[in-house]
Amino acid sequence: MRRWRKHFGVKERRSTALVVATLVIGLAGAALYAQTPMPLPWFLGAMLASLGALAVRFPIRSSRSLTLVMRIVLGLAIGSAFSPEMTDRAGEMAVSLAFVFPYVLFLALIGYPYFRAFSGFDRVTAFLAAVPGGFQTMVAIGEDTNADLRKLSIIHSTRILVIVFTVPMWIQFSSDADLGQAIPAAASLAAVSLKEALILIVCGAGGYWAAKRVGISGASIIGPMLANGALHMLGVAEARVPVVFINAAQLAIGVHIACQFAGVTARELVSTVSIAFGYALVLLAGAAVFTALVVQATGIDEFAVALAYAPGGQPEMNLVALVLNLDPAYVALHHLLRVIVIVLGAQFVISWLVRARVRESGRS
Repeated sequence: MRRWRKHFGVKERRSTALVVATLVIGLAGAALYAQTPMPLPWFLGAMLASLGALAVRFPIRSSRSLTLVMRIVLGLAIGSAFSPEMTDRAGEMAVSLAFVFPYVLFLALIGYPYFRAFSGFDRVTAFLAAVPGGFQTMVAIGEDTNADLRKLSIIHSTRILVIVFTVPMWIQFSSDADLGQAIPAAASLAAVSLKEALILIVCGAGGYWAAKRVGISGASIIGPMLANGALHMLGVAEARVPVVFINAAQLAIGVHIACQFAGVTARELVSTVSIAFGYALVLLAGAAVFTALVVQATGIDEFAVALAYAPGGQPEMNLVALVLNLDPAYVALHHLLRVIVIVLGAQFVISWLVRARVRESGRS
């Protein structure tokens, strides 16, 4: 027993040391990236530095617990962007949200044949690779349906990486604003009162617990966002998350994305990653079409719409909207609806695809 405890302790200490070292690498990357005119230094700088470390075979590692806490922070920060005035925008937001349904259908219709034709994925894996319903969610569904989890992980990690890097760059060079040092509407740490801090803590812990109990996908973001957002819409609370925590969330999530590529072989880099990269470009083209349609129909700021319809990860796109202060509540609601539509719709489509797979195996 003592030997086991000793071995476990050494293993845990090594893991913690790797996490700390990876965060330091991310922090150094953010500091260097901040010297450039590029957007999102805390996020993209940390991500690129971690990918660089991975390229030279440094064993980078992220902490699930830390990433969970930072996602709760992100959810709280988005919830702070809700306000009583949002009810006045119900009409335009309803029109914009209505486009989410054909958008998801469009992604499935172009993605499924893409992966079937160019990669030879089986039916279930091709469908789960095609729909951007969230990295963890798609992999979890794939595990339950015997899909190829390795390929799914690489496809969705690549999709998120390409889109979270491309979309902010497009915004940077398509607008007059200098987003290199953009900061969200947030408070300094000293400006948050004890009462506001307690409200944020209760909304964070309680919102996550409730969303987890109900089984909501992305509970760590959605629960705190809805809890804090409801209080802000009712005018009960006005607390904002300190900017130091938002920067920490950017750092942790940027590093976490890079860590998804740990263990990818050269063969997978050439085959699966290249296919995923091509599909990410197709998704960007589709998102551009729907962005133009929504802007034409509603008149909402094109950059906010672009982030709302960018098929990246829900945490990552919400984070970009928050940090660039591009209507984060609007963006968050669209990504929430997209994930809900995909997760619910996937249950029916997967059942049909599994039956088709069984029939095919029966014939063979």
